[in-house]
Parts: sequence; C-alpha cells; structure tokens
Amino acid sequence: MKRFGIAIPKEVASEVEKLSQELGVTRSDLIAVAVQEYLESRKNHADPGHQCVGAVLALSDSFSDVGEIIEEHKTSVLAYTHLHVEGKCLTILVVKGSGDAVERLTLELSKKVHVARYVPLM
Repeated sequence: MKRFGIAIPKEVASEVEKLSQELGVTRSDLIAVAVQEYLESRKNHADPGHQCVGAVLALSDSFSDVGEIIEEHKTSVLAYTHLHVEGKCLTILVVKGSGDAVERLTLELSKKVHVARYVPLM
C-alpha cells in the first residue's frame, strides 16, 4: 500500500465523505476504487496509435462553460449538440481522435462542468 495526499475541491470531498459513510467504507478505499475504475476505463488510450470514436457528455450550467474547450479541440470534435435538461445544459459531442487527445478534451471539460463522461462507440 502506498500513501500520499491529494487536494480535491471541498464539494467533492464532502461527497466522498458522505458516500463513504453511507457505504461503510473508508475514504481511502472509496477513492482507490474510483481511481482503479478510471485507470481501467482508459487502459487502451495509452496504446500508440489508438483512435477513439465515441461521445462525450457534458452537463453544465451554461454552454459558455464548454464552448471554448470545444473550439480548442475542434480537430477531435466531429459534431456536437446542446440542449436543456432539468435546468442544466447538456452538450453531447461526437469525437474521433487519438486516445490522448480525447482524454485531454474530457479532462478539460471535467474541470469546467458538473459531469463529463466519454462513452466509446467503437
């Protein structure tokens, strides 16, 4: 077992604390499982030449939260649509590109929005 400290937003820390209590597990155990799932989900992204084709779902308060990021990554974004759901903005991007480019796009979105998820289609 390796120990190290991390810094996460207060809101995320509160959610981790709440969920760990609900599940009866330690915060460390919960975070270890979440990190392991993330690493498994991106396993093929590191392969040289790996091409992703999929969708990125981003839930935000405003399209302005994602518009600039879409523009910065336009070589990987084939198309996108934007709609409103339950008072939030849902942007769905169809993406194609190298695994690392799609992962960078998804990570940048995740810093600006409530939820950002990549879903592989092929």
